[in-house]
Amino acid sequence: MSAGDVWVEDVPGRGGVLADLAIGSVLGVLAVLIGSAQSGWSMAAAVLLGAALVVRRLWWWAAVALSAVAALVQVVVGDVNVLADLAYAPVAFVLGTHPAREVRRLGLAGAVLGVVGAGAWAATHTARTSGTGSPALSGAAMATAAAVVLLGGWLGGYVRWQRREGLRARVEASLRAAEERRLRDLVALEQERVRIATDMHDVVAHSWAVVAAQADGARYTLRGDPDRAEDALAVIGETARSAMDDVRGLLTRLRAPEVVEPPELDLHRPEALLERMRASGMTLDLERTGDPGPRPDVATAALAEALTNALKHGDLAAPVRVAEDRGAGYRLLVANAVSRPGPPGSGHGLRGLRERVEAAGGRVVAGPEDDGRTWVVRVELPEPEETR
Repeated sequence: MSAGDVWVEDVPGRGGVLADLAIGSVLGVLAVLIGSAQSGWSMAAAVLLGAALVVRRLWWWAAVALSAVAALVQVVVGDVNVLADLAYAPVAFVLGTHPAREVRRLGLAGAVLGVVGAGAWAATHTARTSGTGSPALSGAAMATAAAVVLLGGWLGGYVRWQRREGLRARVEASLRAAEERRLRDLVALEQERVRIATDMHDVVAHSWAVVAAQADGARYTLRGDPDRAEDALAVIGETARSAMDDVRGLLTRLRAPEVVEPPELDLHRPEALLERMRASGMTLDLERTGDPGPRPDVATAALAEALTNALKHGDLAAPVRVAEDRGAGYRLLVANAVSRPGPPGSGHGLRGLRERVEAAGGRVVAGPEDDGRTWVVRVELPEPEETR
């Protein structure tokens, strides 16, 4: 159900129909009994108004038509059935509380017309039939009584409609707020899944790059230098265990992101990352300035991806230059010699890094330099507004 369906035109159920039938019948019978002492036309008006009272919530237009005919009969004949005329109040109430503006306006116009008509009829009737009464006083008294019945009934319905509209507006606001919360939760969940997928790629790509490099080194030195081969196997074992721990933490986070805190990946610890790269045979020309900034996860992910790219595609015979400026914001430069033609690091890693850095308001530039002999990755992150 939408908020617009909360309040609709009153359509009574079986119990409501029976109640309306009983009330209309009782009022009609009493009004007929009173009208029988006046005239047959007064009795007819009582029957019409009793029927209008019965059908007012089922077919408002029928109730209006019956009420108008009853009023016309009383005016033409000049015989007013006071008890029967009380039925005009609930009919006007139904028109005042109707959800359609046109119906409410019709009810108000009819009520005003009824008040004016009743006052004019009473004044005219008094002037024509009695020489002692005051037509103006009679007209004012009749208009006042009609206003209490007609305008009072319509205003009661209109106040009820306003209350319903207020409640409907509150319901709509609650539904909108709930929908906004749901959408925010979905966006947050999707962002968390993207982050987990990116971390998973970083862990797997980096770990396998280290394992592959160490495995190749162990194979080449197994016969000539067993000690170096053993060191390479130790690095493989340590890297594999660390990767399994990281993957286990990420999978746990994926199953229950709202319960489990984001795991601290071994890959995102800068010193451990640099030590593993050195153990893999990479010579680092490291230059650092400033203290770690407020985005260590993005900064370390950028460093890990750039070094992993150099490990997989670079010429490790030459040093890899790493320059980090962690002053205002964060700036990273990683440059490595290229071991073979082609654009190294042009797969998912750099795309994922670019998405992560751009989401933080930064930018990534990666490509060959020095006529293709060097591959350079540049990362820039702005200083967060709260630290400016």
